[in-house]
Amino acid sequence: MTSTPHSPSALEIPVTDLKGVTEVVREKLAKLGLVTVGDLLFHLPMRYQDRTQIYALGNLRAGQEVLVEGEVEQTDVIMRNRRMMVCKISDGSGQLILRFFHFNASQQRGLARGAWVRCFGEVRQAGNHLEMAHPEYRIVQNNDPAPISDALTPVYPSTEGLQQRTLRRLIELALEQAQNLPELLPPALVQRYQFPPLADCLQVLHNPPPTLATRTLLEGKHPLQQRLIFEELLAHQLGVQQARHKVKQVLAPQMLAPNTYFKQLLTLLPFKPTGAQQRVMGEIEQDLRATSPMNRLVQGDVGSGKTLVAVAAALQAIANGYQVALMAPTELLAEQHYQNFSQWFSPLGLEVEFISGSQTPRQRKRKVENLLLGISQIAIGTHALFQRTVEFLQLGLIIIDEQHRFGVHQRFELREKGKQGEHYPHQLVMTATPIPRTLAMTAYGDLDYSVIDELPPGRQPITTVAISNERREEIIDRIALACSQGRQVYWVCTLIEESEALQCEAAEKTEQMLKERLPHIAIGLIHGKLHGSEKEQIMAAFKANELQLLVATTVIEVGVDVPNASLMIIENAERLGLSQLHQLRGRVGRGSVASSCVLLYQAPLGKTSRKRLDALRQSQDGFKIADIDLEIRGPGEVLGTKQTGEARLRIANLVRDQRWLAEVQQAARLIVAKHPELTPLLIRRWLQQADGDSAAQFFHS
Repeated sequence: MTSTPHSPSALEIPVTDLKGVTEVVREKLAKLGLVTVGDLLFHLPMRYQDRTQIYALGNLRAGQEVLVEGEVEQTDVIMRNRRMMVCKISDGSGQLILRFFHFNASQQRGLARGAWVRCFGEVRQAGNHLEMAHPEYRIVQNNDPAPISDALTPVYPSTEGLQQRTLRRLIELALEQAQNLPELLPPALVQRYQFPPLADCLQVLHNPPPTLATRTLLEGKHPLQQRLIFEELLAHQLGVQQARHKVKQVLAPQMLAPNTYFKQLLTLLPFKPTGAQQRVMGEIEQDLRATSPMNRLVQGDVGSGKTLVAVAAALQAIANGYQVALMAPTELLAEQHYQNFSQWFSPLGLEVEFISGSQTPRQRKRKVENLLLGISQIAIGTHALFQRTVEFLQLGLIIIDEQHRFGVHQRFELREKGKQGEHYPHQLVMTATPIPRTLAMTAYGDLDYSVIDELPPGRQPITTVAISNERREEIIDRIALACSQGRQVYWVCTLIEESEALQCEAAEKTEQMLKERLPHIAIGLIHGKLHGSEKEQIMAAFKANELQLLVATTVIEVGVDVPNASLMIIENAERLGLSQLHQLRGRVGRGSVASSCVLLYQAPLGKTSRKRLDALRQSQDGFKIADIDLEIRGPGEVLGTKQTGEARLRIANLVRDQRWLAEVQQAARLIVAKHPELTPLLIRRWLQQADGDSAAQFFHS
């Protein structure tokens, strides 16, 4: 047992005690979570700039970020699309253009012919010459040469209005306290991995000497970084384990009665559950029979049959006398669930209620009364389910679909709603967005984890092609052909703007264009601004094949099931993430005929967009696509950091640092067993949480 590390009082000094921290600066720092001196110490560089040597202009290559010097040969102010100042410099080995879009008369005078200037910036190719746009620069006097830095220059994550030089100055002040930083890794772990002292790591990583292996440092693979990466991942793993432990300490209703309702439903279904569905149903059944709350994440690719798994869980709760709440992120998806559950529950004599924010108080009153009296066994809806006016007689199971779209606190509120005495309801969360296993282990490690990794028989492959917007006429001809063969088509409109009004406007214009070009085809339009009943009517008409072509915004991303739809057009496909494109593509290929997805893009494609569209063309495996998406966008984007409460990693990278995950899990078990006093200290250091309870909340407890 190690002794408790000494109080890190010096590290708790507020940043306002440091020289130069005004109220404005304090607010900017707070946006980054930098409240104390200790926070500054662990605000690590995201990259480095090498200003330790001057590069000859004749040796430069596009893409380099370098320090250069040269004599000004010519400076001109020119007008093209906009006013700009162009300065040509030379050092005898070559030439470089400096281009400024924002400048004043004083700068123009300073860069007069014959001046010697030192610049730092990124070199880029511009026609047949190299240039720097808006470099940092200073005029160097012959009799007073500016000193060159003897360390790599750190570049920190920042926020608008907070300059790098301010962060560097404050972190330099914080580094004076680095020796007071307590070591929180047990000696056994430090020895096992030959980790250097923590204070040394911080000193060097904030001010690395040029002799350090720069490439290794920039790739995040230096031993000094690995020590901090390990500790950060360990803190996250301890937070996850603490959350899991907390959940297991509370009670939940034991659901021991046989699931007679589901056995009855199976006799009515025209198909049998797949082996993967049966396996996951068995895992959920065991969870519901336990005395502690189920807390399970079920992942299944598009069309894998998650809904039937949710139905089985709901019927087990109902068979044991409990009610169920199913929450979906959009009204359209909630309506889809309501229709499916009603269709399956009606022959069993069970009542389903639909609750959404668009309902009037009068419409909702009867539904809430039915839940409170126990007349209705399940409520399906949007976030409206956790409003205070919605009450249950005996809520035993909460099912949350597309859980990453809900905030952590929304899930807490719904769970609290179901608390009866000392008992909490069970919780099942589902997603059709495959999450890479490395990400799930870290971000959702407090949840038990099931994967439906088998598609129902009969699902047809989807041919995916990427076509430039210039060939739009060919796509319209293809739509006409598909509809003449009795098939149905989706046309999805996307905009880079997040404005729902702009998206709806774009969809309306597309609908009008298609009606003019395809007058003999019945076309419908669905978007987020339509009333719930209007969306329901349009979707019902599309399902009944009364509409052959449905123009829609991305509201149809999940949940919509029309087996006769065999062609999907996604406009501006380059603007969407891989997982969202995969979700949209999954709206077709649900019937007995081969289906196609056309990714309509605006040329020219950037490197990342091309990689994204190529990945979609080459694979239909949602988990493989999720891995590529994680590699391209990073964990915060894949999970939706702001909504999930997923802990932001400061230095670790879940793609790059996968090799540590198993080691970290083992280390976390060691600390819990032998050094429990270190758990809250590590969580506090890396997660900025004041106590264990809030840290556990941070991890979806």
